[in-house]
Amino acid sequence: MRAALLVALLAAPASAACQGDEAFSCRIGKKTLQVCSWKGALIYSYGREGKPELTIAQPLETAAYTPWPGIGRAIWDRVAFQNEGTTYEVWTSFDKMDENAILEGGVNVMQGDKTLASLTCDKGSVAHSLDPIMDLKSGIGQCWNPEAQAWDSCN
Repeated sequence: MRAALLVALLAAPASAACQGDEAFSCRIGKKTLQVCSWKGALIYSYGREGKPELTIAQPLETAAYTPWPGIGRAIWDRVAFQNEGTTYEVWTSFDKMDENAILEGGVNVMQGDKTLASLTCDKGSVAHSLDPIMDLKSGIGQCWNPEAQAWDSCN
């Protein structure tokens, strides 16, 4: 089932516009970074409008989403996508103590512990935080376990 889902998702037409619901988007120079939810998966997309350089589909059940723990000055969250040994970690952050703060975001590209690139979204271009992913995971019966820093079954 998962293999069929991923094949169907990856066979979908590539475009920078979300198929399904947009969970996050921003501009990085002339390129668009997006995370969308569609047919039980999260979709990572990065590249020029209508011609993404990379699209990765991850089943929602195994999506590596880390919500804000509720402490600290910054409200943040992140979701990681794996592709051939490389991790693409999309993040958002908001400084709750700064009255002029705006939502920030970006992507860190890593292989193991080595950071290959850190790209930050253009100022003011972040359209959404990654918060909707929490509701999506809750909707499939998963609950965040802060002690284990992992998603567990709610039952």
